[in-house]
Amino acid sequence: MELPNQRTSIQLSAQILNVGHGNCSFIYDGPSGVVVDVPAVVPLLEAMDRVGASTVDHLILSHADNDHIKGAAALMAHDEVTVKALWANPDSTKLSEAFIDLLTVAADRHQRGLINVCTNLNVGANGALNCARIGVRILHPGILWAGVGPTNGKHPLGSITSNGMSAVVRIELDGSPAVLLPGDLDAKGFAEMQRVGVDMAAPVLVFPHHGGRSGAADNREFARELARAVQPELVIFSHGRSSFLNPRKEIIDGIRDALGSKVRIACTQVSRTCHASALPSSISNEQGTYSKLACAGSLSITATSRGISWSPGVSRHSATVDSLESPMCRTWEIGVDHGVLQTEKE
Repeated sequence: MELPNQRTSIQLSAQILNVGHGNCSFIYDGPSGVVVDVPAVVPLLEAMDRVGASTVDHLILSHADNDHIKGAAALMAHDEVTVKALWANPDSTKLSEAFIDLLTVAADRHQRGLINVCTNLNVGANGALNCARIGVRILHPGILWAGVGPTNGKHPLGSITSNGMSAVVRIELDGSPAVLLPGDLDAKGFAEMQRVGVDMAAPVLVFPHHGGRSGAADNREFARELARAVQPELVIFSHGRSSFLNPRKEIIDGIRDALGSKVRIACTQVSRTCHASALPSSISNEQGTYSKLACAGSLSITATSRGISWSPGVSRHSATVDSLESPMCRTWEIGVDHGVLQTEKE
């Protein structure tokens, strides 16, 4: 962790953390903080330490896959962190050791009066999750799906997967929509959101399922329709270079179909689809030393008087993209680059 005199002074921000294959977002407003998913605890603890945060008002787990929850038990049990409330939905289809450990730790701490545990992470919880200037709105699942939960094909509603039940969380900073966090939302879950007319608009979208398969017959169409519904200015893919070939090219193509070349696209780590050759473990330049596996790395979304702003800055991200063999986040028209995260938004 960094020393106290190295901590930043930003008070209201959403951090999309580079955790490899998985999702983890840390949203904070001074001493108040919200965490959405935590597959690995160390990157989150480092991010909290940088801003002097030791309290998580709400720990929200979108669904029970390991790449969203594996670090949650360790976070709750950490001696130097206070987690006030855990929000997660039941899922009897998940038999992973990590999920059982999570529930065991939560039950123990709840029994000792150390944490409030809420198993109703659905639209009915809206209003209970806000924290200082951080607004947390659950857009999915709705009451019908939440009451049913994951099902097999014999149910009257048909099959509902854990991914389909993934909580879709919209973060608002100082009253304005900022980031949409859909977890691993699949095509059927998205169709249900469309059916009930959910407003999904947000300037930043962390694309569901790390840019992998959506469960739709046509992944490109799924990406196109989701991008049209959200209308983001920035799309982030939180994935690990060593795990899968994400984001899939047809997903990128679908986003471009909907939004053209003006939308910015950023990956936390370099995709093997963009660069198949080996990468050095780290690189050093005038911006410091950082993991060469990172593309944009961790991203910071902040609220300003003129709207939502994001970083990293131009030189770090562009320098990485320039070195890749076939970066999907770029399009070329007569040698002009459109679509890479070129600047912090003014």
